[in-house]
Amino acid sequence: MKQLLTFCLSVCLAGALNVAQAQISLEILDAPDTVHVSLDTLSGPDVQAYWDVTNVGEESLDVLVTRSFMEMADPFNFPYVDGEPGSYERFCWGPLCYPFGTVASADQGSALVTLAPADTNNTFKADFYPNGVAGVTTIKYCFQTPGNASNAVCHEVTFVVHATSDVAELSSGVTCSLMPNPATDMVTLSLDRALDGVVEFRNLVGQVAKRERIQAGVTQQAVNLDGLTEGIWLVSVASEGRVLATQRLVIR
Repeated sequence: MKQLLTFCLSVCLAGALNVAQAQISLEILDAPDTVHVSLDTLSGPDVQAYWDVTNVGEESLDVLVTRSFMEMADPFNFPYVDGEPGSYERFCWGPLCYPFGTVASADQGSALVTLAPADTNNTFKADFYPNGVAGVTTIKYCFQTPGNASNAVCHEVTFVVHATSDVAELSSGVTCSLMPNPATDMVTLSLDRALDGVVEFRNLVGQVAKRERIQAGVTQQAVNLDGLTEGIWLVSVASEGRVLATQRLVIR
């Protein structure tokens, strides 16, 4: 009986290991978390996010993309109707850029992307069209084999559309993170270097609801969230009147 139990346990562990290996056979490279754009400086109708997908397994894989919304600016044109108000989106994968509002790429035929072991595909592009709407949209893209969502890797990208460039993120080399996120009562801001500045909490229309000075010489600072309502906030690190870095915070 003990030998039978040992055998069953070994089989179960091997099965679990195989599932775990299947779940990590795709890897996303160089994907942005947040893309900022200002309506008054947008040079074209859309803003793009790019990244690569690599097969890190030992077998060739057919790979499709699925798209889902985690949050949407208001108004948002979905299901897409030509000429209707609101932001909208599309994505490109393999040989095709799919129609606006498409939920998933092709799962068969010549448009289905195949990745050999160690192959990297760089054809993915997320196109986001603000269409005059300021707000925040977070989209999740999952790369998986057809009919097998367990063999998938997903990434969320947030498009932050500002009405003006006054509150847009400026490139400065400063990076920050927020923990925990989502948060309830407190959040800890972590910086890659100490600086003289402030941390600002803005709502989705760009209004500052809370501002706190960053303590001199520190790279981590706890901030009390009293007075901030549940929802999505843009947390910016600013110095000398410039926004140096911005992260999205969910308060629950």
